[in-house]
Amino acid sequence: MENENASTFLEAINKYAEQQKNHIQSEVEKFKQEEIKKAENEVLNDAYKLIQREITDMKKEIKSDISKYEMNSRRELLKQRESIFKSVFKKAEQKLLEYTKGSEYPKLLVGYVKNINSVLNYDDTVLYVKQDDMQYEDIIKSAFGRDCRVEVDDHIDIGGIRAINKTVGLVADETLDAKLYHERAWFEQNSGLKVI
Repeated sequence: MENENASTFLEAINKYAEQQKNHIQSEVEKFKQEEIKKAENEVLNDAYKLIQREITDMKKEIKSDISKYEMNSRRELLKQRESIFKSVFKKAEQKLLEYTKGSEYPKLLVGYVKNINSVLNYDDTVLYVKQDDMQYEDIIKSAFGRDCRVEVDDHIDIGGIRAINKTVGLVADETLDAKLYHERAWFEQNSGLKVI
């Protein structure tokens, strides 16, 4: 009977040990699954963060490339615009120079002298012209109608008259050079060639 009791007792211990082993294996398997799931989630989270970082970096790089492209395009447009301006105003300057050689130009100078006289009607006024226009000195003095000097100004390239009266500190500029310069400002504003 003792053997039987011992055998039953051993059987019970073995059964209990088997149950505990199965329970432990089940817990271990469950723990492994949870840890694998955690690791998978961490890997997925890290991968998501990496992808987001890569996307952000790519967006920055694309924005930088677009910005460089726009800047280079603007620079090129500005060069083209400046080239157009230079070409237009070089042609305008040539036309004005041709005009200064024509028969109507002395009449224009007389008109400019009268405009100047309305502002600087003082005897000690000096009228400046380009070297080629000194041939009209008598016409200019006569049109001014009072005592004045006519002198050469090397800064007048196209034509017209610049007057200075140092006594009152006034200047009147009726040069074609100044008029063309002011037309350039108007042209820049109204030509439609703005680069935005």
